[in-house]
Amino acid sequence: MATTWTVLSVLRWTSDYLARHDDPQPRLSAQWLVSAVTGKTRVELYTDYDEPLSQAELDELHAAIERRAAGEPLQYVTGEMPFRHIVLRCEQGVLIPRPETEVLVDAALEGVDAVPGPARVLELGCGTGCIALSIASERQGTHVVATDLAPAAVALATRNRDALGLVRDVDIVGCDLAAGVDEGLMGTFDVLVSNPPYIPTPVMATLPQEVVGHEPALALDGGQDGLDVFRRILALAPSVLAPGGMLAVELFEESLDTAVGLVRAQPGWATVEARDDLTGRPRVLVAVREGELAAHPEPEHAPGTVMTCDQSHPTIDVVAAATKVLLDEGVVVVPTDSVYGIAALATPGNPGHGRIFSIKHRDRDQTLPLLLADATDLAAYAENPTPAAVALAKAFWPGALTLVVRASEQVPADYRREDGTVALRVPDSTLVRAIIRDAGVPLACTSANAHGAPSPASAAELEPAILTDADLTLDGGPAPEGIASTIVICMDGAPAIAREGAIPKERVEEVLNGR
Repeated sequence: MATTWTVLSVLRWTSDYLARHDDPQPRLSAQWLVSAVTGKTRVELYTDYDEPLSQAELDELHAAIERRAAGEPLQYVTGEMPFRHIVLRCEQGVLIPRPETEVLVDAALEGVDAVPGPARVLELGCGTGCIALSIASERQGTHVVATDLAPAAVALATRNRDALGLVRDVDIVGCDLAAGVDEGLMGTFDVLVSNPPYIPTPVMATLPQEVVGHEPALALDGGQDGLDVFRRILALAPSVLAPGGMLAVELFEESLDTAVGLVRAQPGWATVEARDDLTGRPRVLVAVREGELAAHPEPEHAPGTVMTCDQSHPTIDVVAAATKVLLDEGVVVVPTDSVYGIAALATPGNPGHGRIFSIKHRDRDQTLPLLLADATDLAAYAENPTPAAVALAKAFWPGALTLVVRASEQVPADYRREDGTVALRVPDSTLVRAIIRDAGVPLACTSANAHGAPSPASAAELEPAILTDADLTLDGGPAPEGIASTIVICMDGAPAIAREGAIPKERVEEVLNGR
C-alpha cells in the first residue's frame, strides 16, 4: 500500500533529512520549502497538517530538498524572500536581502519623512530592489531611482517592481553607480541610499560556503578594507544630494569608524553617525548635508515644450510632466513602439479629446483607439472578450497590435464607436505604460499627423504645427517598429484583419489557428 504523505509527515521527514545534511535551521528550512511547494502560509501548514500532497507537489518538493541539502540558499530554492512588508523574487546571480538591511531602510525613511512634500530617493546598487521598493511602498508619493551594474539585478528588480505595482514610483536604470541617472535630477535627491559590496577581501574567505558558493562576489567584495565602493559613493554624494539631503549606507561592522572619518574629512556635511543593526553591531552610516531641505517644484512647461526621453527607461520627471499635462486636460505627443501618437486622457468630456481632432484637422467622425497599461486590462475595457482576442493579447501585448472589441461599461461613451466597439492596444513602451499607470486612466491616442499625411516614426518627422499645438511633446527618438499597428477585429464572428501593420498577417493567423 502506497504511503500517504501529509503536510505534517512531509514537514517532519524534511526537517530530519536536512538536519542530517547539516542545515543550521532544518525545521525552518522545511517550513519554507513545503510552503513554497504547496502555496500555504507557515500557519496553514499546521492548520492543514493532515492534508495530503499531490504527486506533482512531492516531486517538486524532492527536487527542492536536494538543492537545499547541497547547500543552496533557501531564497534561491524557493525563489522568493519576504522583506519588511513586501515579498520579493530571488534568483541566482543577485544578492539575497538580509534582515539587517531593514535598519538601512528605516534610516532612509527618516530622510524621506524630513522632506516637506514628496521626496526623491536615489539607490545605488539595488539588487532585488528590496530597499527602493520598500521605500516606495511605505511612503506613497516618493519617487525612487534605483541603479545597478549587473543586468541580472536590473531585470529582477524590474520584475519585482512591476509585480508590486510600483512602476510609476520607481525607475530602475542599468549603470555603474549614478552614471546613467538623468543629469537633470542630479543635485535634487533628498536621500542617497546604498547597500554596496562591503565585505573586506581578506574576510571573504571566512564566509559560509552557502554565501560564497552561490551569491555574486560582485555584490559582496568591497576591497581590502571593504570601502572601495563606499569611497566612490561618498565622492558622488555632494553632486547627488540636495541641501539638507541624507546619505545612508550599509557597511561592514569593522569599517564604520573609518567610513565616519572619511565623511568628516569631506566638507559640506552637517552630521554623521554610525548606527547598530538588529544584533547590536555597527552597520549603517547616516550623514546629512548642510542646508535645509525644500519641497520640489511641480513640473513646469510652456505650450509646445519638447522633452527628450528614453522609452525603455523613462525618468520620473518626464513621466510626471506628461501626467500633469494630461490631468490638466491637455494634449501630449508620445513615442510608441509603432509611430508617434497624439494623446489625451480617456475621461468623459475631456476637452483634450476634442483638441486632438482639431490639431489633426480631422472631423470627429471616428473614435480614437485607447492605449492600456497592461494586457490584463483587456478584461476591464472589453465586454466578454472573445477567445481570439484573449489569445492575440496574450501573444502580442505589449506590442503593435490593435484589437477592435465590444466596449465594456468602463469605456466612456465619448470613446465608443456607434456600434458599441472600441479599439484597444498595449504599446511596447515602458514610457507610455508608466504615464498611463501614473494617470490611472487609458490614453485616447491616434497617430500624430495631420489628416492624410504620413504617420511620423520619429520626432524629427513631426509637423511643426503639431509640435506647436500640442502642450508637450516627448522625443524618444525613432519608434522601434516605424509603421502603424496591425488591427484585428474580434467580435462575435470570426476574427478579421482590418489592417496589416507592424505585426505580419502570417503571425496573427498562426495564433488564431492555434499554431
